[in-house]
Amino acid sequence: MFRVDDVAVRLLSYGPSAKIEGVELGPDILIALEGLGTFKGVTIEDRFKELQAKSRDLIDVASNMHKESTRRGHASLTTSLILQFEVNPCSRVSTILLAAQPFGSYLQESQRRRQVKIDDFIIPPEIVKVERYSRIYHEVIYHAWKCYRSLIDKGVPIEDARYLLPLSSRTSIFVTGSLESFIWLIYSSENRDAWYFPSELKKIGELINKTASSVSPLLTSARLSFKPLSYVYPYPDLYKREDKAIEEIIRKHHVPNQLILLDFRVEEGIDGLIQHALKNPECMNSLNPLIYAVTLEPLSLAAYHQSIRHRTVPTSVESIYKAVERAEKKPEANVIIPPTIKSREETVNIFNDVVYRLLEAYSNLIAENLPPSEAIYLCPQALRIYAVRRYDAFNLLWPQGYIGTRTCSYAQWEERMIAYSIWRGIEKFSPDIGRLMGEKCKHLGYCPEKDWCQIIKKYFPDYNDEIHRKMME
Repeated sequence: MFRVDDVAVRLLSYGPSAKIEGVELGPDILIALEGLGTFKGVTIEDRFKELQAKSRDLIDVASNMHKESTRRGHASLTTSLILQFEVNPCSRVSTILLAAQPFGSYLQESQRRRQVKIDDFIIPPEIVKVERYSRIYHEVIYHAWKCYRSLIDKGVPIEDARYLLPLSSRTSIFVTGSLESFIWLIYSSENRDAWYFPSELKKIGELINKTASSVSPLLTSARLSFKPLSYVYPYPDLYKREDKAIEEIIRKHHVPNQLILLDFRVEEGIDGLIQHALKNPECMNSLNPLIYAVTLEPLSLAAYHQSIRHRTVPTSVESIYKAVERAEKKPEANVIIPPTIKSREETVNIFNDVVYRLLEAYSNLIAENLPPSEAIYLCPQALRIYAVRRYDAFNLLWPQGYIGTRTCSYAQWEERMIAYSIWRGIEKFSPDIGRLMGEKCKHLGYCPEKDWCQIIKKYFPDYNDEIHRKMME
C-alpha cells in the first residue's frame, strides 16, 4: 500500500509566458500587462516600454494590478494563468472531487480498462498510527481485492468488478485548468474540517498552491487573500457533513431507486422552431438556455465519478457520509450491482460479502472515534449516492452532449441507463422534443466509433461496413 505522503503533484506546463523586448516575462508580469491593456488600446510591447521609460518596478505594478482586480471579485486574471500537472499516485477519494471542477480538463487512469493490483491502495495516516485499525483496514482491503480478482476470473468484466473495490484504490490524473479552477481546493486544504475533509485532498490542495505560487506568486497570493463566503463557482462536493437541501429532495421523493425528472421546461412559444434551429448553425446555440431538464439521480459512486467529468452538466450531490449511513442501515437497498454480477447467484454472493464487509469495517472504525474522512477510504464504489443535475439543450440535443454520448453502446452501462431514463422521461412531457433526442449516431448520420453497432440501423437501415469505412475515412 502507499501513503498520503507518497501523493505527488508534478507540474508539466504552465502559461502564459513570453519574451517581450528581449526580456523573459512570466505569468505574473505578462498577465498584469495584458490587464493594463484593458485601459489602454496599445500593444503589450508598448505597455512594457512605457513602464520601463517611467522606471516603474514591474513587480510593484503587477502586485498592485492583481490585488486590485481580485479585490473587486474579477476572475479574468486568475483564469488567465493555466496550469497542467499530473497527480500520481493518488486515490479515487481525491479524484472524485478534483475532477468535479467544471472549468478543468481531466485525463484519468481508468479502472474500466486496467486491473487493480494488490498494492494499488492507499492507507490514510490516522489508520497507519494504530495497529488495530491498520489490521482491520489491511484485512478487509485484501479480501476485497481477492474477490475482485475472483469475479474477473469468473468472466465478470473489469469495469463491473471494480464496483466492489473501495475508494482507496489507486489512480492517477492529468489536469489542465486555470488558477481559478483550483482556488476552492486550495482554500479547502487550509480551512476545511479534517474530520470530514480527507487529508489526501488537503495535501493535494497544498501542493497545487505551492505549484501555482512557484510560477505566479503575486497572482496566487492576491487571489487567496480574497475570501468572501461565496468563494468560487459552484462545485459538487461529496465531503460536506450534510446538505439539508439535497436531503429534503431525496426524502420528498421517498429515497427513489429510479431517476426522477424533477422539472422539464421549454420556453413558451418556441416548440415549433426547435427543429429548424437545430439545422441552422447560426441559430442552434440560442436554444441552450431555453430548454432544460432537472433530475434526481440515484447512481453508484463509480458512475458518479464518470458523470461529473461531463462538465457541462451543473451538479449538486449529497454528502457521502449521509449516503454511507443509509447503506449501513440497509445495505441491500443502497448499493448498485452490475447486471453481469447480478445474473448469477455465485457472483452476487461474492459481491455482497465484500460490500457488507467494507461497510462493517467502516462502521467499526467510526465506532472507535476514527474521523469519517479516514474511514471513507473503505467505502465501496457500488455505494448509491444521489445527485441533482441540470441538462440544457446542448446536453439533451447535441451529438456531443450527455444524451448523445451516454446512450452510445460504448458508454458505461449505468450511465447509459441514466441517459435513456432522462430521454424516456422527457418523451412523456414532450414527444416532439423526445423525437429530436437520441444517440450521437442519430445526429451525425454515421457511427464515429471504430466498430459500429446495430443502434444506427434504427435510423439508417442501410448502414453497413462499406458505408462505415467510407465515413471513417
